[in-house]
Amino acid sequence: MKKKSIAIILICFFVTGCHNETVQEEEVLSIYNEFLANVQELFAYHTYDENVYYNEKYHSKDEIRSLLGQYMTEEGMDQLLNDLYVQENERFVYQEEFQSYLKGNDHEGFSYYEITKKTVFNPGLRMMMGDDLHIYESDGKIRMEAERVPVQFYSEDSMYGQSQFGELGYPSVDYLTLDISFVKEKDQYRIKRVDVTS
Repeated sequence: MKKKSIAIILICFFVTGCHNETVQEEEVLSIYNEFLANVQELFAYHTYDENVYYNEKYHSKDEIRSLLGQYMTEEGMDQLLNDLYVQENERFVYQEEFQSYLKGNDHEGFSYYEITKKTVFNPGLRMMMGDDLHIYESDGKIRMEAERVPVQFYSEDSMYGQSQFGELGYPSVDYLTLDISFVKEKDQYRIKRVDVTS
């Protein structure tokens, strides 16, 4: 009887431990997916003024924070701003590669995919499956990593894919590496750093 009780306790402990880990991963994945859905808003609402393009709806730090603050730490927000924008007075305008693309300077080689592939705007990030993402905890920090995950945008045999996606600079398949660090703030995971490699 004693052995049965110990076995039941151990099984309960094991199941509870696994359940907590699963809940943690689901929470991290949920934050990541919500972040990706919202961050796309930053490369939209293009407005041209004083020879530069910027996002009409989100072009101040407070506006960008209102969109992404629940998903990112201040450090993460600063990294994102540095990666995507140049600050002109109180307004954040797109980096030069984005400017060239929006101005239609195709001769400079700035296709849509070329300028977005190493940023959070990379469309392939939303195509990665949960199995592609490795989530683990180290020294109180959560890491999400994916190593050279193949993302197929279209078949090489598809004329439609080549005309619709190829013209925007998409390869038929790209291999994406993702490294995101999270920290827990106020009982919620927040993104501290995002690195995308294509």
